[in-house]
Amino acid sequence: GLPVAFQNGIIAAGGLIMQYVINGFGFIFVAGITAGNKLYGLLEQAGVSVGNAVATYAGQNLGAGKLKRIRLGVRRASMVSIGISLVIMALMFLLGRAIMMLYVSGDAATTGQVVDVGVQYLRVMSIMLPILYMLFIYRSALQGMGNTVIPMYSGIVELIMRVCMALLLSYWLGQNGIYFAEVSAWLGAEVLLMISYYRSMRKLEDKACLDT
Repeated sequence: GLPVAFQNGIIAAGGLIMQYVINGFGFIFVAGITAGNKLYGLLEQAGVSVGNAVATYAGQNLGAGKLKRIRLGVRRASMVSIGISLVIMALMFLLGRAIMMLYVSGDAATTGQVVDVGVQYLRVMSIMLPILYMLFIYRSALQGMGNTVIPMYSGIVELIMRVCMALLLSYWLGQNGIYFAEVSAWLGAEVLLMISYYRSMRKLEDKACLDT
């Protein structure tokens, strides 16, 4: 449990540093990101739920020695997650502004600016949701197979990518850099998790062949 706790702490620390960078763009941008994050927290729950299912599924099938079922389960979970993310993406582009209005109040001019920021943030996040959902799947599969160290390292990669990209991209792209910094953190962590998952599966399959 300690690596998982450390991983979550690292991700939370990255969020604090991101908030510091976001604050530099003024209160309207901060308000828009804050409102967007309220809805974003709901959007990622589908990925979290699929990930939790994969963790249990991978652990059960590893215990039963059914390694092919682990690969099958991860593939099926990936298909389900990508399908869900496409639906969410469509909803954000069609109804994102109307939904954001439920989270923002105030005078018309300020509200409009805040909503614009929140909608742009949510649209970028929704386009990139497949990356986040796949991150949850690979991380959960490894944890289900008893590997909590690599997911911890992925949290460190996520922190480094999030902070470095927030500083660099916000300098080059301004406010838009914040959106893509978050996505860069997901991508960096996912690459590590994906490589580790396939290497772990190959080692387990090779060991199973030798045992037989």
